[in-house]
Amino acid sequence: MKHGIAVLSALLIMVFISSCISVPAPEDIPEDLSPMEYFQRAQEAVAQRNDYETALVYYQTFKERHPEDLQGNVEADYEIAFLHYKKGEYTAAKAMFNEILARYETEQASRLKEWPLILSRKVLAKIEAAEISIGEE
Repeated sequence: MKHGIAVLSALLIMVFISSCISVPAPEDIPEDLSPMEYFQRAQEAVAQRNDYETALVYYQTFKERHPEDLQGNVEADYEIAFLHYKKGEYTAAKAMFNEILARYETEQASRLKEWPLILSRKVLAKIEAAEISIGEE
C-alpha cells in the first residue's frame, strides 16, 4: 500500500510540474527573433520537452509576423502539419499537407525548395494508407 501511495504522489508531483510549464502567447515571443530562431525554438520545444503546443505557437507566430517569406511559410506549414500528424490529428494534417501540395501547382512553385513537397507527399501517403487499412477492419 505504501508503494502505491508513493507512486501516486510521484505522479501527482510530475503532473503539477508539467502544468507549470506554460505555452507562450504570441505577444510573449520577442519581436526581434530571426526567422531561424522561431524554427529553432519550436524544434527545441519538441526535442527537449515533447511540447507540441509551444512549437505550434512559434510556427504560427512566424507565419503571422513574416507573411512575405514564401519559403519560410511553406516550411512552417510543413512543420505544423507534421506536428498534427505526430499528435494523431490526421484530418488536420491531411488538409495542411494537401494545401502545401497545392502551392507547388502555382506560379510561385519555382521559388520553393523541393523538400516540403517531397516530405508532404510521403506523410500524406502514410495517412492515406492508414485510412485504407482502418477502413478494411
